[in-house]
Amino acid sequence: MNVSQVINRFNNANSEEDTIDLDILKGFTIIVVDSDKDIVCLITEILEIYGIHVLKAWSAKSAFEIIKQSPVDLLISDITMLEEDGYWLIQKVRTLTLLQKREIPAIAFTGNAEDKEKKKALDSGFQTYIEKPGGVEVLVTEIAKLLKIAVQSSSL
Repeated sequence: MNVSQVINRFNNANSEEDTIDLDILKGFTIIVVDSDKDIVCLITEILEIYGIHVLKAWSAKSAFEIIKQSPVDLLISDITMLEEDGYWLIQKVRTLTLLQKREIPAIAFTGNAEDKEKKKALDSGFQTYIEKPGGVEVLVTEIAKLLKIAVQSSSL
């Protein structure tokens, strides 16, 4: 599918249908990073229902290697992980040379509910902050919003 076809899919979806008709997400690749394998598997199962190709990582370091090697449309990362955390990951991603990789839309999906953590996540380079166990609809809606923005800005 080319960029104009993807833009047309997003443009033809009205805001009320964005949470209902999510066929617009088919074919995108998302990386999910969390040290909790159950969370990664759960999110993967949900996203695959929508036709999304999911890459899985259980550490920030392995996620960074995957992002460097593979085309990725969006990053969903936990903040609190062993060794390097989600802040380390997003900072490394934002320093990549390739513009496409450096500007990957990113969602912080974390169990830390402190307001200062949300501000820190957004200041670090994440576009969205969702607290676990956020609803599936919230997560999928945010994914659709970020992918729509990314596709539209890449066509400019």
